[in-house]
Parts: sequence; structure tokens; C-alpha cells
Amino acid sequence: MRGAPIATLRTLWRGTGVASHLGVGLLMAMLVAIDLGERLDRLAMAGWWHRRLLRILGLRIAVRGTPAEGAHLTVANHVSWLDIPLMGSIEPLRFIAKSEIRNWPLAGSLATAAGSFYIRRGKGGSRPLLDRLSVYLRGGGAVVLFPEGTTTDGTRVLPFHARLLATAVEAKCAVQPVALRYMPAPDGRRVAPFIGDDDLLRHVLRVLREPCIEVEVIYCPPLDSQGRERTELALAAQTAIEIELGLHQAVPAALAA
Repeated sequence: MRGAPIATLRTLWRGTGVASHLGVGLLMAMLVAIDLGERLDRLAMAGWWHRRLLRILGLRIAVRGTPAEGAHLTVANHVSWLDIPLMGSIEPLRFIAKSEIRNWPLAGSLATAAGSFYIRRGKGGSRPLLDRLSVYLRGGGAVVLFPEGTTTDGTRVLPFHARLLATAVEAKCAVQPVALRYMPAPDGRRVAPFIGDDDLLRHVLRVLREPCIEVEVIYCPPLDSQGRERTELALAAQTAIEIELGLHQAVPAALAA
């Protein structure tokens, strides 16, 4: 019974910290919005904000490998909303978000301030995004993509959608596969996955209540996009991630090429 009051106090303490940190994020978003000369380094600001958020939430992060240098498209398996601050805390990346998020209170302001690219759903919605991504990547930028299109509990990797990987082919930049592994709690519970009918508020409260969430971020060897089809890149990236997570037994020819 003693653990319950401690967990409640932990939730209140961290919740207060998160609320305060969200306020800081909104202030930073306002500064970016009025920075018409673009003198502020929004990616550096976002990286600091992400790292601070993860410290408040009690995440313990172990990183293996290093991100590709220069322009690259990072692709990772998707487990939780935590994946976004996690990836943003390690390297300066811009994210891809559905266009509806732009108008969401709070989340929209933070996503826009961090330089997120927005994709419009429906026929033809990806072409304008691909053009913007290609320009950004050719200029030396880095973007992260979760090609599964949804989250899983981390015990499997869903087939990667290849459509947006075409931007790496067009920009002739590397594709950086990243495997995300959230460790279960000592009693076996999987706290991090945000899946199915999970409610965001209830999930946030579970995260706040947990003493610590351990996560491993594994940078696989980058894949050269030149001379490869987007479907081949998607398969190679998915296979590399599955191998690191122990979910794949054999290396196919597409990865070995």
C-alpha cells in the first residue's frame, strides 16, 4: 500500500512539471512565429524542449550507433507518441504530421514551431509533400518518418509503406533505419506502447506514474538510396530494424545488396 501514495505524488509532481514545460513550449512557439528573419535555430530549441520533457517523464535512454551525417531520411518503428520527443532529443530532425494537427490547440503550435511538414490525406496529397521534402533534403536537412503508419506494442513491425521513401530516392540521400525498443516494467507491463483504444490522457497519466521507462534507440547502418526503388528501400529498412529487435531470422538479398 505504501507504493500507491508515492506513485500519486510522483504523478502530481511530474504532471506539474509537464504543464509548466508545455507553457515554455508555447512561449518558444510564439518566439519562432514572430522571428520573421529566421534567426532562431528552431531545431536546436526543439531538441532542448524534447530532452527536458523526457527527463520530466523519467525516460532512461540508451543509444547505440550514430545517426548518418548530412542529409538523410530517418525511418523508425512506431510504438508511442513518446517516439517523437525521443527522436527529436537525439538529433535535429523535422517530423511529418497529418495536416489536421496544424489546427489542434497546443499540439499544432508546437508541431509548427518545430518545423513539421504536413501531409494532406487523400488522392494526390503526398505529391506536394514529396516536393517539399526533396528540397529540404537536398539542402542537407534530416527528416524522420514512421512508415508503419500506426503504432504497435513493439513486439512486431508492420509492413513499411514505401510512398514517402521516394523522397530519399529523389534527393539521392541516405535512409537511416532506427529501431526503438521500450523495455517492459519489472512486473512485465508494457507502459510505453500507445495502441488500439488507448486514450491519450490516461496513457500520459500511466507514464507519469511509472518510476522509470527504459528505452533503447539503435541506429542501424545507413542505406544508400541511389539506384534503388522505394519499395526495395522500405523492405531493407524494415528488415534492418526487425533484425535489431530480434524479430527477423534471415537477411534478405534486398538488404545485403
